[in-house]
Amino acid sequence: MKMISSGLKKLFFVSVGLAFLFPLFWMITLSLKSKSEVYANPFGLPQEWLFSNYTEVLTKYDFFKYFKNSLIYTGGTIIITLLLGSMLAYCLSRMNWKGNKYTINYIAMGLIIPVEVVMIPLYMFIGQMGIKETYWGLILPYSAFSLASCVLMLYAFLRSLPRELEEASCIDGCNIYRCFFRIILPNIKPALYIQSILIFMRIWNEFVLAFIVAGPDNLRPLSVGLMSFFVSIGVSHWGLIGAAMIITSIPTIIAYLIANEQIENSLTASAMLK
Repeated sequence: MKMISSGLKKLFFVSVGLAFLFPLFWMITLSLKSKSEVYANPFGLPQEWLFSNYTEVLTKYDFFKYFKNSLIYTGGTIIITLLLGSMLAYCLSRMNWKGNKYTINYIAMGLIIPVEVVMIPLYMFIGQMGIKETYWGLILPYSAFSLASCVLMLYAFLRSLPRELEEASCIDGCNIYRCFFRIILPNIKPALYIQSILIFMRIWNEFVLAFIVAGPDNLRPLSVGLMSFFVSIGVSHWGLIGAAMIITSIPTIIAYLIANEQIENSLTASAMLK
């Protein structure tokens, strides 16, 4: 009976895994089909493997320009969010000061406010700051919206660290800044890894704010540039659309493959800290 139960569980998880992998498989096969075969054979393997779809996409779609922009937005957001978020989480979790609890509640409210609610005042504020049509016009809002989840997660990690770390560093002559950067940050690397991956996945695929704020074509990220490419070729050539989607998804797939091991290690480390 146990063997049957174990076999059914394995069959269930394999089926779920294949169901999640099927969209990726379908997108890959779609990218290798001709315009006519997509409609005649939408889900089967290509009869003729057209790798020329990829070269045609790279010719018509300025992938590297949009890739550079997405890399700048994502990298800038990760650096700013982790630096400011870790410092604020440290203040909230390791220092006693008036208004500590109220600040945590205020930060938690950032998780329930969608971007669409503040889109108009945010757009006006960006214009008044003079950073409209610059990289900072997206990096700063992205960082602001990422801070809430970053602070709350790092806050939980920091609370699990023993107080003796700071006491020992003070005895050795460290001030608060050296203690934070040399003692505390290395001990919360698992949480920083998780946040880096989560921020990357979210910012790399973000569309709404980028579409409204990015402005000129030379500042648009991959998500917005992909939409412009679809509009330029129309929705009839699904082979090119599939190839473009595969090319723009490669960084996300790589980040996902890295995230599997990193998240597992991070969860194990957090359990050991507790």
